[in-house]
Amino acid sequence: MEHELVGINEIAVMSGVSSQAVTNWRSRSADFPLPLTELASGPVFRKSQVRAWLKRNNRKLGALKDESSYYSRLKINRNDDDQLAACIENIVDRLQDNTTTGDSPGMLLGKIQSGKTRGFVGVIAKAFDSGYDIALVLTKGTKTLSAQTVRRLSVDFAEFIEDDEFLVLDIMNLPGKLTRSELRRKIVVVAKKQAKNMERLIAFMGAHDGLQNRRVLIVDDEADLASVRFVKKKGETVVTQGTIADQIDQLRAMSRGVAFLQVTATPYSLYLQPKGYEETSDGGSYVFKPKRPAFTELLPIHGGYVGGDQYFGAFDDSDPCTKLIVEVSEDEQDALRRPDKRRINLNNVLESDNTEGLRRAITTFVVAAGVRQWQQRETGVKTKKYAMVIHNDIQRAAHAWQDQVIDWIFEATVKAAESDPARLRPMFDAAYDDLAVSVANDKGRMPPRDEAFDAFIDALQSDDVVVEKVNSDGDVMALLDANAELKLRTPYNIWVGGNILDRGITIPNLISFYYGRNPKTMQADTVLQHSRMYGNRDLRDLAVTRFYTSRAVYDRLYTINTLENALRRAFETGANDKGVVFIQTDAASRIRPCAPNKIALSDVVAVSADDMLLPTDFQTKGGRAMTAVQALLEKLIKPEWRDTGEFIKIDKKAARAIIDAIEDSMEFDSVDFEWDAMRALIDYYADIDEDGDGTLLVLAETGRNLSRSGSGDKSGRSILGTALRRKVLDEPRSKPALVLLQQQGGRERGWTQHHFWWPVFAAPTDAEPCVFSTKAAA
Repeated sequence: MEHELVGINEIAVMSGVSSQAVTNWRSRSADFPLPLTELASGPVFRKSQVRAWLKRNNRKLGALKDESSYYSRLKINRNDDDQLAACIENIVDRLQDNTTTGDSPGMLLGKIQSGKTRGFVGVIAKAFDSGYDIALVLTKGTKTLSAQTVRRLSVDFAEFIEDDEFLVLDIMNLPGKLTRSELRRKIVVVAKKQAKNMERLIAFMGAHDGLQNRRVLIVDDEADLASVRFVKKKGETVVTQGTIADQIDQLRAMSRGVAFLQVTATPYSLYLQPKGYEETSDGGSYVFKPKRPAFTELLPIHGGYVGGDQYFGAFDDSDPCTKLIVEVSEDEQDALRRPDKRRINLNNVLESDNTEGLRRAITTFVVAAGVRQWQQRETGVKTKKYAMVIHNDIQRAAHAWQDQVIDWIFEATVKAAESDPARLRPMFDAAYDDLAVSVANDKGRMPPRDEAFDAFIDALQSDDVVVEKVNSDGDVMALLDANAELKLRTPYNIWVGGNILDRGITIPNLISFYYGRNPKTMQADTVLQHSRMYGNRDLRDLAVTRFYTSRAVYDRLYTINTLENALRRAFETGANDKGVVFIQTDAASRIRPCAPNKIALSDVVAVSADDMLLPTDFQTKGGRAMTAVQALLEKLIKPEWRDTGEFIKIDKKAARAIIDAIEDSMEFDSVDFEWDAMRALIDYYADIDEDGDGTLLVLAETGRNLSRSGSGDKSGRSILGTALRRKVLDEPRSKPALVLLQQQGGRERGWTQHHFWWPVFAAPTDAEPCVFSTKAAA
C-alpha cells in the first residue's frame, strides 16, 4: 500500500543500501521527505513520498550505494581525508593484483606513531568490501599492544559490530565455538606474535568448517618483529626459520585465498635482508639491490605529525625547534645506571653534577606544563594534562637505582617547596628563561614570571606531580585508559620505565623525554620505536617540548633519522627501483658492495641527494702539530681554487690528501667523525658518476667566522650559510662536491688560536640513497 509508513530500515531495503547510508544521505539532502512522526525506533515516512524521492534521485542512487560499503561508512565516521582514503584503496587494489606471499608481501610503510593502525583498520574494511571475509591481525607479543589493537578495532567497527555485520575477537578470549550466524559475518581476529597465541589462532582456523574456503587477509603489525627470523641450533649447520615465522606460513597455507600485508615504521630487517646475492668481483657493480616486498604503499603523513625532522632537522635560531634537544653529560647518565651514594645521595641530589640534567628535565617539564595551561586559560581553551618519560636503561637493577634517585629528587624538591621555596628559584628561573626563548620564537606568550613560579611551587606542594614506575607488561595494563593509551591522572605525569615503553604505547601530550640508552651497538628499529615523543602532537606544545640526551646518543639518533629519510625518499621518488646502495671498505680500503645485514648500524653513515657529511662538535688542535698541518693544507688547497664562488674539478686523490691532512687538525670529545666514510664516499661517487673519470668538484671559501658553540649542526646547513647552501644543494650536479671552509680560529670564538679548514661533502644531486659502513656486523 502506497500510504503505509516506513522507517529508515525499510527505506534501506527499498533502495538496496545500508541504514547508515540512508541516514547520511538524509542529513545532506534538502529534498528528503519530511517524517510524519518520530517513534522510539526512529523517524517514520510515507512510503509513496519515499518512492517518489528515490525516483527523482535515481542518478544519485549509485553514489548512495557506494556509501553502503564498509569503508565508505568508516571513512565518514572517522572523517578520513582523501590522501588516506587513496592509500587504503591502493593497498587493497594491489593486494588483489599481486601475489603477496610470505617472501614478498605487500607493505604499508609509515612513521613512528603516524597512524599506521588507522591505516590498516581502513584496509580491513576496504578488503571486506572487495570480497575478503576474515582478517587475522598479528600484533607485537605484548598484552598491552594486543589490548590496544582489540579496543581500536572495536571502536572503529562499533557500528558494524552492533549491526551484527562484524565480529571482533581476541584469540585468547574466545567466546566458544562460533554459531552459524556468527560465521556468516565478517570476522576479525587479533593475536599476539607469541607461540601459544599463534597455536590457538591456527586451531581456530582449523576448527570451524568453511573458514578454509573463505578469503583471508593477514595483517602483520610491527612486521619487523618476530615475523622474519632465522635460527641455527647449537651443533647444527642448517639454518631454520623461527617459530613465529613458521606459524605465519602455516596460517597462509590454511585458506584458498590469502593476502598478506606487512605494517611497520621500521622496515630495515624486511627491506634490507638479502635473500641471496651474487659475489661481486672488483670490477663489478657497486649497487646491492635488497629483496623487497611485492609493493610498498607509503602512509600519508598528516599535518599534525611531529617526528625526526623536527627533532633532528636543521633550523634557524629563530625556530622553536632549535631548543628541542638538550645535551646531558654521559657521566650523569652513567651515574644513573649503577648505585653509588658517593656520587648521588639524598643530601646532594639538588646540587650534584650527576643529577644536573635530570633535575633540569623534571623542573622544566613542570614549568612547561604550567606555561601551556596558562596559555590555554588565557585563550579560553580547556586545560590539558601533560606527560614526561624517563628511559635511561633496560636493566632492572639500573631501574631500581634510577627510581631511588628520582624519589630523592622529589623528596628534596617537595620539602624545599613546602619550607624554603626560594631554594628552588634558581632552578625555576633557568627553566623559565629556556622556555621563554622557544615560546617567543613560536610567537607565543609567557605567563608573568612570579605567577609561573607560584604555579610551579603549588604543583609540588599539592602532589599534582605524579611519578609512575613502569617495568612490566602488567604494570602498563593497569595504567591504560579506555583507548588503551597511558592514562594521565594529574596535570603533571612522569613515567619511568624500560623496554615496555616502546612499540604501540601511546603517551598523550608528551612534552619531555629524558633518554639515556647508549648500547655499544644501537639498532635503528629499536631506537626509533623508543621515540614515544613522535606522533600526532599539538604543534603549540612543541615550543615547550624538550628531549634530553647525550651528544653520543644524539649523533646516533641523527644518523638513524637520516637513514629513515633516505629510505622513505627512495620510495617517494621511485629511486627504490634502482635500489638503495650499500657499500663498505675492506681491509685494503677498497670500496665493495655489501649485504645490508652486514652493516654495523652504530658505524653507519647515510647519504642522499639532499644530505651532507661533515665533522661537527670538535675542537681544533694547537701548537706545532697544527702549524705543520695548516702549512701542508696551504699547499694542497690551491690559491686559484679559493673564493671563486664556483666549483672546480679535481682528482679524487687530491681530495683524499686534503681530507687526510684535515683529519690531523681536529679532535673529538665524545663521538669521533667517520673520516673513512668521507674518503670512501668520495671514491664511490667519483667513480660511478656519468663520466666515471674519478673526479669531483671542490669549492673553497675563506674568512669564515663561526664560533665553536654554533658548530654542532650535523646537517651542515647553518654552517654553509644560505647562499652557499643553495649552490651546493639546489643547483644540479652529476658529480660529488667537497666544500672547504677556512674558519678563523681564536679563543674568543671557542677554538684554538690557529685558523683551520672545515670539509663538507655533498653527494651528486641526482644520487641514489647510499648507506656506508667501515665495519661489518657480526
